Amino acid sequence: MMESRRAFGQFVLDPARGLLLRHGESVALGQRGLALLEALLDADGGIVSKTELMERGWPGMIVEESNLTVQIAALRKALGAAPDGREWIATVPRVGYRLVEPGARSGDAEAALPTRPASPSCLLPISAATPARNISPMASSTTSSRRSADSGALR
Repeated sequence: MMESRRAFGQFVLDPARGLLLRHGESVALGQRGLALLEALLDADGGIVSKTELMERGWPGMIVEESNLTVQIAALRKALGAAPDGREWIATVPRVGYRLVEPGARSGDAEAALPTRPASPSCLLPISAATPARNISPMASSTTSSRRSADSGALR
């Protein structure tokens, strides 16, 4: 952990004193919130995994992921909106979180998101040779009724 003061936007984090300041005024934040914010700042805009955040916020403890979600929500509320209107903390689905630098283009935040699906095995190939057909039970019963009616008309 770095023990020096860290500035971002209108904030200064002083981990040695356990303080977060906004324009020189103290922002109410608990010990875990400070630890999570410091971890996000240490990543310098990079993604911090949920596991790493839980280790930083609850060292040596086993906690449920919902605890992290609650602390991140409280941290977002304490920080408020960035000058550009976005939240300071971006969620990277199924991976973790990252601190968004103010003034960063939206494409920069999107570039950090994973580009592959969580489970490639859920993707099935579609064969162009396989004709499309309606397999609903209603369609098959209607079709067989029509066939019976058509064949009866020919008799």
